[in-house]
Amino acid sequence: MTTGQTEPSPTPRQRRAEDRRATAALPYTPPDGSRWGAGTALVVLVIALALLVVLRGALPAVLGDTQLADLLLWTVFYGGILVALAIVCKRFGTGSWVTDFGLQFRWFDVFIGLGSAIGIRLIAGMIDGFVITLMGGTPKSNLAPPAPEIGWVILNSVIAVAIVAPVCEELLFRGLLLRGFRNTILRGRPSGAVRGGAGATPSTSRRRTAAVVSVGASALLFAAVHLYEGWGSPITMVTLGLTILVLGVVNGVYAATTKRLGPGIWTHMWFNGMAAALVIAGSGTS
Repeated sequence: MTTGQTEPSPTPRQRRAEDRRATAALPYTPPDGSRWGAGTALVVLVIALALLVVLRGALPAVLGDTQLADLLLWTVFYGGILVALAIVCKRFGTGSWVTDFGLQFRWFDVFIGLGSAIGIRLIAGMIDGFVITLMGGTPKSNLAPPAPEIGWVILNSVIAVAIVAPVCEELLFRGLLLRGFRNTILRGRPSGAVRGGAGATPSTSRRRTAAVVSVGASALLFAAVHLYEGWGSPITMVTLGLTILVLGVVNGVYAATTKRLGPGIWTHMWFNGMAAALVIAGSGTS
Protein backbone atom coordinates (compact mmCIF):
# COMPACT_ATOMS: atom_id res chain seq x y z
CA MET A 1 0.00 0.00 0.00
CA THR A 2 1.43 3.31 -1.14
CA THR A 3 0.77 6.38 0.85
CA GLY A 4 0.95 9.75 -0.85
CA GLN A 5 2.44 12.70 0.94
CA THR A 6 0.38 15.86 0.65
CA GLU A 7 2.13 19.21 0.63
CA PRO A 8 1.06 21.69 3.30
CA SER A 9 -1.28 24.38 2.10
CA PRO A 10 0.32 27.85 1.73
CA THR A 11 -0.15 30.33 4.50
CA PRO A 12 -2.07 33.60 3.89
CA ARG A 13 1.24 35.49 3.74
CA GLN A 14 2.60 33.05 1.12
CA ARG A 15 -0.59 33.40 -0.94
CA ARG A 16 -0.34 37.21 -0.84
CA ALA A 17 3.33 37.01 -1.88
CA GLU A 18 2.44 34.70 -4.79
CA ASP A 19 -0.34 37.07 -5.86
CA ARG A 20 2.06 40.03 -5.82
CA ARG A 21 4.64 38.13 -7.89
CA ALA A 22 1.99 37.03 -10.39
CA THR A 23 0.67 40.59 -10.71
CA ALA A 24 4.18 42.01 -11.15
CA ALA A 25 4.88 39.48 -13.92
CA LEU A 26 1.84 40.53 -15.93
CA PRO A 27 2.22 43.17 -18.63
CA TYR A 28 0.64 46.42 -17.51
CA THR A 29 -2.76 47.30 -18.93
CA PRO A 30 -5.15 50.05 -17.81
CA PRO A 31 -7.37 48.71 -15.01
CA ASP A 32 -10.89 47.54 -15.82
CA GLY A 33 -13.30 50.46 -15.52
CA SER A 34 -10.65 53.12 -16.21
CA ARG A 35 -11.62 55.50 -19.06
CA TRP A 36 -9.16 58.36 -18.54
CA GLY A 37 -5.86 59.06 -20.18
CA ALA A 38 -3.45 61.86 -21.06
CA GLY A 39 -6.20 64.24 -22.18
CA THR A 40 -8.05 64.09 -18.88
CA ALA A 41 -4.80 64.40 -16.91
CA LEU A 42 -3.66 67.47 -18.86
CA VAL A 43 -7.04 69.17 -18.41
CA VAL A 44 -6.76 68.70 -14.64
CA LEU A 45 -3.20 70.09 -14.69
CA VAL A 46 -4.26 73.19 -16.65
CA ILE A 47 -7.18 73.83 -14.28
CA ALA A 48 -4.87 73.42 -11.26
CA LEU A 49 -2.35 75.88 -12.70
CA ALA A 50 -5.09 78.37 -13.53
CA LEU A 51 -6.35 78.12 -9.95
CA LEU A 52 -2.81 78.72 -8.66
CA VAL A 53 -2.39 81.84 -10.82
CA VAL A 54 -5.71 83.25 -9.63
CA LEU A 55 -4.94 82.55 -5.97
CA ARG A 56 -1.45 84.04 -6.17
CA GLY A 57 -2.89 87.20 -7.68
CA ALA A 58 -6.05 87.56 -5.59
CA LEU A 59 -5.03 86.56 -2.06
CA PRO A 60 -2.08 88.98 -1.63
CA ALA A 61 -4.21 91.76 -3.13
CA VAL A 62 -6.92 91.16 -0.54
CA LEU A 63 -4.95 89.99 2.50
CA GLY A 64 -1.48 91.33 1.74
CA ASP A 65 1.70 89.27 1.87
CA THR A 66 0.67 87.51 5.08
CA GLN A 67 0.87 84.05 6.58
CA LEU A 68 -2.93 83.83 6.40
CA ALA A 69 -2.76 84.40 2.64
CA ASP A 70 -0.21 81.58 2.34
CA LEU A 71 -2.38 79.26 4.43
CA LEU A 72 -5.47 79.95 2.31
CA LEU A 73 -3.46 79.57 -0.89
CA TRP A 74 -2.14 76.10 -0.20
CA THR A 75 -5.39 74.94 1.41
CA VAL A 76 -7.53 75.94 -1.57
CA PHE A 77 -4.97 74.93 -4.20
CA TYR A 78 -4.17 71.47 -2.88
CA GLY A 79 -7.79 70.95 -1.84
CA GLY A 80 -8.79 71.73 -5.43
CA ILE A 81 -6.35 69.11 -6.72
CA LEU A 82 -7.83 66.46 -4.42
CA VAL A 83 -11.37 67.37 -5.51
CA ALA A 84 -10.38 67.09 -9.18
CA LEU A 85 -8.76 63.70 -8.59
CA ALA A 86 -11.84 62.48 -6.74
CA ILE A 87 -14.01 63.47 -9.72
CA VAL A 88 -11.72 61.68 -12.19
CA CYS A 89 -11.62 58.58 -9.99
CA LYS A 90 -15.40 58.50 -9.55
CA ARG A 91 -16.55 59.41 -13.07
CA PHE A 92 -13.81 58.01 -15.29
CA GLY A 93 -12.03 55.47 -13.10
CA THR A 94 -12.75 52.49 -10.88
CA GLY A 95 -13.60 54.56 -7.79
CA SER A 96 -10.49 53.28 -5.99
CA TRP A 97 -7.54 55.61 -5.42
CA VAL A 98 -5.33 52.55 -4.98
CA THR A 99 -6.31 51.07 -8.34
CA ASP A 100 -6.51 54.30 -10.32
CA PHE A 101 -3.57 56.27 -8.89
CA GLY A 102 -1.51 53.73 -6.94
CA LEU A 103 -2.06 55.43 -3.57
CA GLN A 104 -0.64 52.61 -1.49
CA PHE A 105 2.13 52.41 1.11
CA ARG A 106 4.34 49.72 2.60
CA TRP A 107 6.31 50.06 5.82
CA PHE A 108 9.70 50.11 4.07
CA ASP A 109 8.73 53.04 1.81
CA VAL A 110 9.87 55.47 4.51
CA PHE A 111 13.43 54.09 4.31
CA ILE A 112 13.43 54.00 0.50
CA GLY A 113 12.32 57.62 0.58
CA LEU A 114 14.99 58.68 3.06
CA GLY A 115 17.81 57.10 1.09
CA SER A 116 16.50 58.49 -2.18
CA ALA A 117 16.08 62.00 -0.78
CA ILE A 118 19.66 62.01 0.54
CA GLY A 119 20.91 60.84 -2.85
CA ILE A 120 18.93 63.51 -4.71
CA ARG A 121 20.22 66.18 -2.30
CA LEU A 122 23.78 65.09 -3.10
CA ILE A 123 23.03 65.26 -6.82
CA ALA A 124 21.46 68.70 -6.29
CA GLY A 125 24.69 69.88 -4.67
CA MET A 126 26.67 68.73 -7.70
CA ILE A 127 24.18 70.44 -10.03
CA ASP A 128 24.51 73.68 -8.05
CA GLY A 129 28.30 73.53 -8.21
CA PHE A 130 28.35 72.89 -11.95
CA VAL A 131 25.79 75.59 -12.79
CA ILE A 132 27.45 78.19 -10.51
CA THR A 133 30.79 77.51 -12.22
CA LEU A 134 29.17 77.80 -15.65
CA MET A 135 26.88 80.80 -15.04
CA GLY A 136 28.31 82.56 -12.01
CA GLY A 137 26.21 84.00 -9.22
CA THR A 138 24.41 82.19 -6.43
CA PRO A 139 20.99 80.53 -6.61
CA LYS A 140 18.40 81.59 -4.06
CA SER A 141 16.09 79.36 -2.04
CA ASN A 142 12.70 78.68 -3.58
CA LEU A 143 11.16 78.59 -0.10
CA ALA A 144 9.99 81.78 1.58
CA PRO A 145 11.56 82.65 4.95
CA PRO A 146 9.46 81.22 7.80
CA ALA A 147 7.32 83.40 10.02
CA PRO A 148 8.65 84.31 13.48
CA GLU A 149 5.64 82.69 15.18
CA ILE A 150 6.06 78.96 15.74
CA GLY A 151 2.41 78.24 14.89
CA TRP A 152 2.76 79.65 11.38
CA VAL A 153 6.08 77.84 10.97
CA ILE A 154 4.38 74.52 11.71
CA LEU A 155 1.46 75.25 9.36
CA ASN A 156 3.13 76.92 6.38
CA SER A 157 6.73 75.71 6.55
CA VAL A 158 6.30 72.15 7.85
CA ILE A 159 2.80 70.77 7.24
CA ALA A 160 2.28 72.47 3.87
CA VAL A 161 5.79 71.97 2.49
CA ALA A 162 6.78 68.60 3.93
CA ILE A 163 3.43 66.76 4.15
CA VAL A 164 0.57 68.23 2.10
CA ALA A 165 2.54 69.28 -0.99
CA PRO A 166 4.32 65.91 -1.48
CA VAL A 167 1.11 63.88 -1.19
CA CYS A 168 -0.95 66.11 -3.50
CA GLU A 169 1.82 66.66 -6.06
CA GLU A 170 2.67 62.96 -6.30
CA LEU A 171 -1.01 62.17 -6.77
CA LEU A 172 -1.21 64.77 -9.54
CA PHE A 173 2.06 64.10 -11.40
CA ARG A 174 2.78 60.41 -10.75
CA GLY A 175 -0.74 59.22 -9.97
CA LEU A 176 -2.73 61.08 -12.65
CA LEU A 177 -0.33 62.42 -15.30
CA LEU A 178 2.10 59.49 -15.47
CA ARG A 179 -0.69 56.95 -15.58
CA GLY A 180 -2.65 59.12 -18.00
CA PHE A 181 0.18 59.13 -20.55
CA ARG A 182 0.75 55.42 -19.99
CA ASN A 183 -2.94 54.57 -20.37
CA THR A 184 -3.20 56.44 -23.66
CA ILE A 185 -0.07 54.89 -25.17
CA LEU A 186 -0.96 51.35 -24.10
CA ARG A 187 -4.47 51.59 -25.47
CA GLY A 188 -3.12 52.81 -28.78
CA ARG A 189 -6.18 54.94 -29.38
CA PRO A 190 -7.99 57.93 -27.81
CA SER A 191 -8.38 57.48 -24.07
CA GLY A 192 -12.18 57.37 -24.13
CA ALA A 193 -12.58 55.07 -27.11
CA VAL A 194 -12.44 51.79 -25.23
CA ARG A 195 -14.28 51.49 -21.97
CA GLY A 196 -12.24 49.68 -19.36
CA GLY A 197 -9.06 49.62 -21.46
CA ALA A 198 -10.24 46.51 -23.28
CA GLY A 199 -8.20 45.26 -26.20
CA ALA A 200 -5.17 43.21 -27.09
CA THR A 201 -2.30 42.86 -24.66
CA PRO A 202 0.22 45.63 -25.40
CA SER A 203 3.43 44.51 -27.06
CA THR A 204 6.75 44.66 -25.23
CA SER A 205 7.81 47.57 -27.44
CA ARG A 206 4.63 49.51 -26.66
CA ARG A 207 5.02 48.88 -22.93
CA ARG A 208 8.63 50.13 -23.01
CA THR A 209 7.56 53.23 -24.93
CA ALA A 210 4.74 53.85 -22.47
CA ALA A 211 7.11 53.56 -19.50
CA VAL A 212 9.76 55.91 -20.93
CA VAL A 213 7.33 58.53 -22.24
CA SER A 214 5.13 58.56 -19.14
CA VAL A 215 8.04 58.88 -16.71
CA GLY A 216 9.81 61.47 -18.86
CA ALA A 217 6.77 63.60 -19.70
CA SER A 218 5.47 63.70 -16.13
CA ALA A 219 8.94 64.62 -14.81
CA LEU A 220 9.37 67.41 -17.38
CA LEU A 221 5.97 68.88 -16.55
CA PHE A 222 6.74 68.57 -12.84
CA ALA A 223 9.98 70.53 -13.29
CA ALA A 224 8.41 73.13 -15.58
CA VAL A 225 5.59 73.87 -13.15
CA HIS A 226 8.12 74.61 -10.37
CA LEU A 227 10.19 77.08 -12.42
CA TYR A 228 8.06 80.03 -11.32
CA GLU A 229 9.56 79.62 -7.82
CA GLY A 230 12.88 80.87 -9.20
CA TRP A 231 11.39 83.58 -11.42
CA GLY A 232 13.70 86.58 -11.82
CA SER A 233 16.87 84.58 -11.14
CA PRO A 234 18.05 82.57 -14.18
CA ILE A 235 20.59 80.58 -12.16
CA THR A 236 17.90 79.63 -9.63
CA MET A 237 15.56 78.53 -12.41
CA VAL A 238 18.27 76.33 -13.93
CA THR A 239 19.41 74.70 -10.68
CA LEU A 240 15.86 74.33 -9.39
CA GLY A 241 14.58 72.95 -12.69
CA LEU A 242 17.32 70.34 -12.98
CA THR A 243 16.97 69.24 -9.35
CA ILE A 244 13.19 68.94 -9.58
CA LEU A 245 13.62 67.03 -12.85
CA VAL A 246 15.84 64.49 -11.07
CA LEU A 247 13.24 64.16 -8.29
CA GLY A 248 10.51 63.67 -10.89
CA VAL A 249 12.41 60.98 -12.77
CA VAL A 250 13.26 59.06 -9.59
CA ASN A 251 9.68 59.16 -8.34
CA GLY A 252 8.38 58.33 -11.81
CA VAL A 253 10.55 55.22 -11.95
CA TYR A 254 9.27 54.19 -8.52
CA ALA A 255 5.66 54.70 -9.61
CA ALA A 256 6.14 52.78 -12.86
CA THR A 257 8.03 49.83 -11.37
CA THR A 258 6.23 49.37 -8.06
CA LYS A 259 2.79 50.55 -9.29
CA ARG A 260 2.55 52.47 -6.01
CA LEU A 261 3.03 56.08 -4.94
CA GLY A 262 4.37 55.17 -1.50
CA PRO A 263 8.12 55.30 -2.29
CA GLY A 264 7.73 58.53 -4.26
CA ILE A 265 5.62 60.27 -1.64
CA TRP A 266 8.11 59.46 1.10
CA THR A 267 11.03 60.56 -1.11
CA HIS A 268 9.22 63.84 -1.79
CA MET A 269 8.42 64.30 1.91
CA TRP A 270 12.01 63.78 3.00
CA PHE A 271 13.32 65.96 0.17
CA ASN A 272 11.02 68.89 1.02
CA GLY A 273 11.46 68.36 4.73
CA MET A 274 15.23 68.66 4.45
CA ALA A 275 14.87 71.91 2.49
CA ALA A 276 12.40 73.34 5.01
CA ALA A 277 14.65 72.36 7.92
CA LEU A 278 17.61 74.15 6.36
CA VAL A 279 15.56 77.32 5.76
CA ILE A 280 14.18 77.30 9.32
CA ALA A 281 17.64 76.67 10.79
CA GLY A 282 19.15 79.42 8.68
CA SER A 283 16.50 81.94 9.70
CA GLY A 284 17.07 81.36 13.42
CA THR A 285 13.35 80.69 14.04
CA SER A 286 12.74 79.26 17.49
